[in-house]
Amino acid sequence: MSQELRWGSVILVPVFALAFLTSGCSKKYVVKEEAGGRQAPVVEAKKEVPPAPIAPPKIEETRPPVPPPAPVPAPRVEAAPPVAPPETIDLSALRIQFAFDDYSLSTKSKENLKILAGWMKKAQDAKIQVEGHTCDIGTNEYNLALSERRAVVVKKHLEGLGVPPARLSVIGYGEEKPLVPNSNEGNRSKNRRCEFVLAK
Repeated sequence: MSQELRWGSVILVPVFALAFLTSGCSKKYVVKEEAGGRQAPVVEAKKEVPPAPIAPPKIEETRPPVPPPAPVPAPRVEAAPPVAPPETIDLSALRIQFAFDDYSLSTKSKENLKILAGWMKKAQDAKIQVEGHTCDIGTNEYNLALSERRAVVVKKHLEGLGVPPARLSVIGYGEEKPLVPNSNEGNRSKNRRCEFVLAK
């Protein structure tokens, strides 16, 4: 063998060895890559959360018990103002006078009846009895009938002025109850009358 050949083999052997090692390393590298291709599951390290601060226990304040609300008084209902009682009336001043043997109403009599009707509208509970009278001329039977006719005429006129019939009653006394003695014509004219009495 020539010296050149010897030097060539000396150089080649290490080159081949190096190539072999390199290729082996590359295979190992590939294997590593393949093995590394399957990535192991990454387990993340849990972050440690600092524990929440423990709140101090609540200390309930001891408050005095709240008294129940006072009952609300019912609203005051104001009573209606009292109705003023009607003015008193002098019934004797409203007496109705008649002519002899007559039972028609004069102008003065109608004025008196208007006053009486107005009072009765205010005095809602008042009831009136109309009493008819005569003088002593004539028979008792005739005078009794005449006195009753006089009372009925007065009652009808009051009804026409708005007084309810239920609040009126009539009676005829004839000549039995004279206002004054029938001793003269002046007194007799006073006894020909109708008077008003408050009925119960």
